[in-house]
Amino acid sequence: MTQRHIKPAYAKIDAAHVLDGLFVPTSGKKREKLFVPLRKFGNCKIGFQGFDQLGAFDQSILLAVSAQLGIDGLRIEAKPKGPISQQLRKDIYKPNKAEDDGSDLRTKKTSLRSLLLDAGSKDIEGGHALQLVKDSLNRLSNAQIREIGSDGWDRRCNLLSVSFNEKTGEVFVAANPRLSQAVFRGQHVKVSLFERNLLNSQAAKILHCWLSSNIRLGKTLGNGNGAQLDTLLPHVWGIESMEKASAKVKSTRRSQLRDALNEIESATKRLGIPWVVDQTSNGLVSVSRPKELCIEDRNFDTPHELEELYEEMRELEAEADDQPDDWVSPPIEDWYSGRL
Repeated sequence: MTQRHIKPAYAKIDAAHVLDGLFVPTSGKKREKLFVPLRKFGNCKIGFQGFDQLGAFDQSILLAVSAQLGIDGLRIEAKPKGPISQQLRKDIYKPNKAEDDGSDLRTKKTSLRSLLLDAGSKDIEGGHALQLVKDSLNRLSNAQIREIGSDGWDRRCNLLSVSFNEKTGEVFVAANPRLSQAVFRGQHVKVSLFERNLLNSQAAKILHCWLSSNIRLGKTLGNGNGAQLDTLLPHVWGIESMEKASAKVKSTRRSQLRDALNEIESATKRLGIPWVVDQTSNGLVSVSRPKELCIEDRNFDTPHELEELYEEMRELEAEADDQPDDWVSPPIEDWYSGRL
């Protein structure tokens, strides 16, 4: 019997991977180079750069990788013995011949189809769809994260490293040290994939990920005070892009942002535990997150099938994650403010 693919309920993500400008809507325009300048993040500075700007689909693939690593990812130690592990580790530290600091990496054997499935793609078999995920993995593996720590050392590595066998279709993927640590033992935020995969627009997907990193379960944006619509724009389109945007472009993006907020509320109602959004005419926006993280998509054929999935997920998570289930990273705004 073919082993069932277990759809992850959520992805654990390092909050630095949600920095403004790393992922932005890219449809309908040529991709520029990725560049997110160094910004203070906790006790360090973090930035990103790459050959191509990353978009919402790339974020979906990264979240899918992170979610799968959380279920049954394996460890790549400082000096691995296997040739695939050696190559994955070498490729993570490829940028500018970066020095390998010996941190544990997490890896997994996966497939293009399973990544598409967890990324919410409806087409997981067509040649075009498979090429899209290949291209996305290529962009992610050529994007660099740069971190200047409190010790003053300047460290760089790629977001992911990927090894793909064209004959067998096997895909091995490894995550950078920050993401690897977040998935298994470090501070992290949780993004519901069931919620995200109900969303259609790129703006809604990127905004949902940012909101998930900034609002605790059962809480409201801005500690209950809400936020002005214009302050949310950089979280979707990036700070530098908004600074260069014309008045017409800003107006269009405000409209897209309002639509994205409505889409998040409308889509999550289908899950029975919706986000609550209140938009006022003066631009003040209130966003409340459900008290519970959605762990089902209510699209299974029978209750028995869903219960089997729950049991498998509970067993795998118990083996893969020794952290308490309710332990999450502080909101990203706390890192920005220097409170942590």
